[in-house]
Amino acid sequence: MSKAQSIVRLETFPNRTPTGRPSATAAKKLAQYLAYGRGSQQEQAERLARGTWRDERGRRVSHQAVMDWVTAQGKDNQLTYQFILSARDVALTPAQYGQAMAAGGDLFPEWRLIRHQDAQHAHAHALAFGNKAIRIRDPEFQLWWQQVRAELEQLQKQYQQTEQAPDLNQQLDQQPAVEQLDARLGHGWGLEM
Repeated sequence: MSKAQSIVRLETFPNRTPTGRPSATAAKKLAQYLAYGRGSQQEQAERLARGTWRDERGRRVSHQAVMDWVTAQGKDNQLTYQFILSARDVALTPAQYGQAMAAGGDLFPEWRLIRHQDAQHAHAHALAFGNKAIRIRDPEFQLWWQQVRAELEQLQKQYQQTEQAPDLNQQLDQQPAVEQLDARLGHGWGLEM
């Protein structure tokens, strides 16, 4: 069996102040960073977004709608979950990354996802919220992780197969041109052209 090339990583952040009060500040900063990168608010405002947000149904979502969602979820839930998904050298679409997230089932039923192509490897970040600390060895999380990773591997395999197919199609497209050139030059296989 070939070595897996996909990455599914999880980080968890508390939505609480040092005194324990609910706070969405860290989650909002994370969402802002994911959309516009590092820098002050003014610097971020001058940049184009690094990607387009999508929800768990694959619909495009405005950055402001994501910020409103993050604010509400951050106050209502104790934890923010940040996922990083990558298929290494394959540039998957936002819909394909969403398909991979959905393949895990409903452990994380609501999330927002943004794809980045401005790094060494194309990848996507997804944000979700909850009240349960996720442990890597938790069987429920392991199953989710394996399903998401398997979907990324499958999408990567499909992408690589379609990348090879145009080469064959290009060769077939060039065949008539070669035959026409042979006919003009009087070459061929001894058949009447």
